[in-house]
Amino acid sequence: MKKILEKYKYKLLIIFTLSLVYTGANYYFEPFSKNNKNVALFPTFLLSITIVCFYVIPVIFLLRYLIRRLSVSRQAVAFSLILGFSICIFLGSEGNSLLSLILLSLKVPERVLVDWGASMTAPIAEELAKGLVVLLVYLLCKKISLRTVFVCSLISGFCFQVLEDIFFIHAATFGNEISGYEQAFERVSYALGSHMVFTILFGVGLIVLIKKGTGISRGKAVFWMLSAVVLHFFWNAPFEEKWIIPVLGSIGLNLAYNVFINIDRLDENDQVSSVVLC
Repeated sequence: MKKILEKYKYKLLIIFTLSLVYTGANYYFEPFSKNNKNVALFPTFLLSITIVCFYVIPVIFLLRYLIRRLSVSRQAVAFSLILGFSICIFLGSEGNSLLSLILLSLKVPERVLVDWGASMTAPIAEELAKGLVVLLVYLLCKKISLRTVFVCSLISGFCFQVLEDIFFIHAATFGNEISGYEQAFERVSYALGSHMVFTILFGVGLIVLIKKGTGISRGKAVFWMLSAVVLHFFWNAPFEEKWIIPVLGSIGLNLAYNVFINIDRLDENDQVSSVVLC
């Protein structure tokens, strides 16, 4: 059995990945068909989601710069986009549901779950989901450098952010509480400091722990991963003070920049380079 797994492990990985891609895409897009009776609202919905371009376009330019600067392969970028736009939301949502059931089985008070449920489940479920995308890209591309992992992590978080924003805008447009436009601008205001930042911290940290002999210590990797979970926890916490999100976003962006500084000084073999580019 061990020899068979060793021989076919890459093919099994591809089968597993393709299954996740199909299931995840179906899981995400199928609910959008449920509101087909409200066709009059679809133009409003489609117009509302264009508001996310306020951060999507700058991030695309940032990715183009990083891909050139860090010499990231097109294969890794393509895999990150495909997996990010197909499986992140599926795994994150299912993970949230599973953890919620576990909390219910532990008889956590309903009031606590209502107020703190998102903080207790999302930091674990969603970071693992986005981290799995990075891990799958790492395995499919056969052990990419940490410079490439940084960009793949950013892409994974970016895909999750875009899909989650579209989902919330859709719910607002076809719901009764707030308008799709209001929800869109609210999502844009949070975008740059949340999922992309969290995934950079968690994804790079995860691969540093897996890889052997990198120029980054495992202690630093653990710190980055825990930082992503802690920031995500407080981000989802039911605090009403308006200064909390800007502070968390600023801390997250600075930590993400710290990750970039650390990987930018590495060469393609993940060792500290004697030449540091500016």
